[in-house]
Amino acid sequence: MKKCTLLLAFVLPLLAAFTLSSCNNKNVKSASDLKADMTTDTATIPGLDVQESSDTFTTEGEIRRGEFLSQTSIKTINFDYDRYELSEATRATLQANAALIKARKDWAVLVEGHCDDRGTVEYNLALGQKRAKAVRDYYVRLGVQENTIGTISYGEEMPLCTEASEACWLQNRRAETKIKGN
Repeated sequence: MKKCTLLLAFVLPLLAAFTLSSCNNKNVKSASDLKADMTTDTATIPGLDVQESSDTFTTEGEIRRGEFLSQTSIKTINFDYDRYELSEATRATLQANAALIKARKDWAVLVEGHCDDRGTVEYNLALGQKRAKAVRDYYVRLGVQENTIGTISYGEEMPLCTEASEACWLQNRRAETKIKGN
């Protein structure tokens, strides 16, 4: 029994040391491996949604100075539930708006995206931004200078109507084009 205990006391530490030393180098990367990891193209990372398009407009107008106001001649458009695509009717309205905007070179334009109160605050802010961007991009395609148009999303924060009905929610699902004269 004494020999067995002495043998275990001697063998167990050796076995533990061997096991730990064999695990030591499993996750160590060389400097060249680290450099290769840092220079890989991010477009190849799974789950990263990278979209490149010549239709992407990036230069937005300045919206931080001055107050943007509604104009009676510039019409507001409405969206279907949970959508930001432009319908044929909304495109016709935006074409009329764009003609007015292009005629006034001194105008700065702000497109506000709005949503009804269904959905989370975060979701509605993102949806409102997509609506504002869809309108802005369409204005740019129609010839409005992209550096004169800014966007902002208010999500569900600025409702026109507060009733819980489809007619009311439709009023809140909108994009408003506001103007500031220079």
